[in-house]
Order: sequence, then C-alpha cells, then structure tokens
Amino acid sequence: MRKLYCFGYNGFGQLKHDSYENFLIHPVGIETTEPAQLDSGDLEVAMVTASWSSSAIFAASAGRMSIMTQGFLGNESHQSRKFESQPLRSAAWASDSLVVVREGGESARLEPCTGQELGTWNRPDGVKFTDVVCGENAVLALTDTGDVTMLGDVKSINHPPIPVHLGEKAKAVCCGKEHSLVLTASGRVFSWGNGSRGQLGHGTTEACNTPRVIEALEGVTMATIAAGGWHSVSISAFGDLYVWGWNESGQLGLPTSGHTTGPADKRTIDSKPAISEAGDQVDNVAQVLVQATPTIVDLPMGQEVSKVSCGARHTAALTKEGQLLTWGWGKFDRSIIFLMVVS
Repeated sequence: MRKLYCFGYNGFGQLKHDSYENFLIHPVGIETTEPAQLDSGDLEVAMVTASWSSSAIFAASAGRMSIMTQGFLGNESHQSRKFESQPLRSAAWASDSLVVVREGGESARLEPCTGQELGTWNRPDGVKFTDVVCGENAVLALTDTGDVTMLGDVKSINHPPIPVHLGEKAKAVCCGKEHSLVLTASGRVFSWGNGSRGQLGHGTTEACNTPRVIEALEGVTMATIAAGGWHSVSISAFGDLYVWGWNESGQLGLPTSGHTTGPADKRTIDSKPAISEAGDQVDNVAQVLVQATPTIVDLPMGQEVSKVSCGARHTAALTKEGQLLTWGWGKFDRSIIFLMVVS
C-alpha cells in the first residue's frame, strides 16, 4: 500500500488544509481515505504535485480518478476541493491552474477548484503527449515518439506546439525557474534557458537559447534528471548524484558560507554572481556559491541514489536503501510531499 507524508511550510494549508500550523517540521501522514478528502474504497494514490502555495493529490482505480486540491485556491488559503477526472498520465501546477496529460494523450489546463477544462493544446496527428512540466513561464511536453514540445507559456492555451530540436529521442524533461533539462534515450543531458547561476552546466553563467548537450556529463549514462529554482541534478546509471548551479543555501550539497535565515534579498537574486572555483576558505574547506559544471556529491556511507527532486533552493533524494535525504534552505523546512511504499 502507499501512504502519503508531508512536511515543510504550510502557511496556505497546502500540505494539510485543516491545519493552521505554519510549519510542519516533521513528516506527517496524510489520510487520503477519509470521505472529506478522497473517496474511500479501492482508490490508491497515483501521484502528487505541488507548488509554493497549493498541492494536488491524484487517486485512481478501475478507469476513474479522484483529485483533491488544497492550499491557496480561489484567492483564499486553507481551502480544499475534490472533483472527478478522466484518468491522467501526468500533471503540474502552472500559475493558478493545473496542466494535465490524459491517458488518451491530450493535454489540457484545468481549473483547480472544479476541474473545469479551461483549454487544450493541439498535438501533431497520431502523436500522444506522455508527460508535462512547467517552469516559471514555459510549459513543455514529452510525446510518445520521444520528442519534446513547447506548448507555450503558463498563461496561454490553444497555441500551436513548437518542436524542441535535440537531434535524438528524449525520455524525460524537467523545468527549473528559468531553465529546462532533457534526458535522452541514450542517457545524455541537454539544457537551455537562463544560465545566470550556472544551472545549465556549461561552465559559464551565460544564457543558452537552444538545447545544448552538457559536455561535462558526456561518457556517463544518466538515468534521471531534476531541476530546481536555479540548480540542477542528475543520477547516473550507477546511482551517483551529479549537481550543478546555485549553492547559496547549500542546495547542491556542497560547502557554502551563504546559508541564510530567510529568503535572499532581491539584489542577491537579480545580480549575477561570479563562478566559484575555490571560493572562501572556512575550516580549510572551499566554499562554493556557483558550481557551473556538474560534480558528484558524496553521500553518507557511500549510498546510491534512485530518485531525486528539487525545490526552489533545496534538494531531496531517495537512496536505494530507502532513506530520504534532504538538504538546502530550511527556513520554512520547505513544502515537500512524497509517496512512501509501506509493505
């Protein structure tokens, strides 16, 4: 069976809508079988997706799906809604709506309080969408033919899809705040977008408008990718964790003197930092602010990683031994929802 746990910032009720605790500093179980939340019976949680202020839980069984949204909905906090849906393959928050991919391969935008369809995206004849991801502005989709398509920005609908040319087939795509990553079927990683924090992995802080392979990862087969606000990570076929980008809160798992007790001010975010090669020395350890090329993170006891996810300035990794590791900015302990398989 699967059980949901959550922890982090709950100021909008996005983790537990019926709790007015702003911070859930320890993992708390979410009872998804209560009638007030998801229907009881044989429904089982299939996936979850979360934004800064809202979350959605998807439970499915026998060709039906029930969706519970909670948090900041309809311009009010600590709200909860439930509605039925066609079976879905994928979902992501885009601004104040949900972007979904249905089992039939169509992509649509849904109103998160009612599930009402707000619009759909066209797709090439005979092609099905299989996954959808959203950045601050862009919406990207993966097709069953291994192609990546830009559906438009997070506010638009009914725009003709724009192909993203890689020169090879893709198997995964993800978006950070201002950048995107693609994992190809051969295990290569491409990136493009804003590179101001080294999040593209090309060794500079320059932007790149078209997908470019990350040369530092060439020769190593990658199995998984993830993107945070201004940082990126990937897992190799051997279970090694590679990280690159911004590290001011330790979100890369590298030494940093930039830990803060709250959000960085606007000047820090908007200004362009220099690439850290050695950086300052604290206790004879080099401090890293920007890691512009991928590097391996040494995990406790040499553990290998099976899954990884990124928030704006934190990272969470699940080891092959089943241990959850988190690091980065912990002011609000960050909003995290994850599935745990209980035997």
